[in-house]
Amino acid sequence: MKTIFDATMRLSEHFTLGEMCYSATAEAKKIPNIPLKQHITAMQNLCERGLEPLCCHLGLPIKVNSGYRCQLLNQMVGGVPTSQHLKGEAADITIPRSHRPFGHPTDEQAARLLLKYAEQYADFDQLILEHRGNSWWVHISCRIDFRKNRKQVLKS
Repeated sequence: MKTIFDATMRLSEHFTLGEMCYSATAEAKKIPNIPLKQHITAMQNLCERGLEPLCCHLGLPIKVNSGYRCQLLNQMVGGVPTSQHLKGEAADITIPRSHRPFGHPTDEQAARLLLKYAEQYADFDQLILEHRGNSWWVHISCRIDFRKNRKQVLKS
């Protein structure tokens, strides 16, 4: 059975299946990070309820560093076994450096701005301000059954 993967498929106005599944680690290690139909449905939900409102109110592009992850990829990047990335319900996001507002030039400042807007405008299960060294991002998740979203916000 041949897997069909259309990276250009629009999950919402500003987000494609390709960007929600892209991983530099998967590419480097030749890991096929191919979602199933239920993962695509979950990613559409995340994009429509979480990422789109955030993008539209912020008025800036959002870069997805990590979205859907297959089990092998999740293990390779050190993700927890219960990660919502495995279900297509989560994404780690930033504002591209070339589009950052004048007053928010660092990764940390951009991530804190994203977090602030996401708290106000996105439907989410969890928002987590994360970083490794000087690299900062926001983890946003939205459950497929969005009525069960916990609205948890975890900050450093």
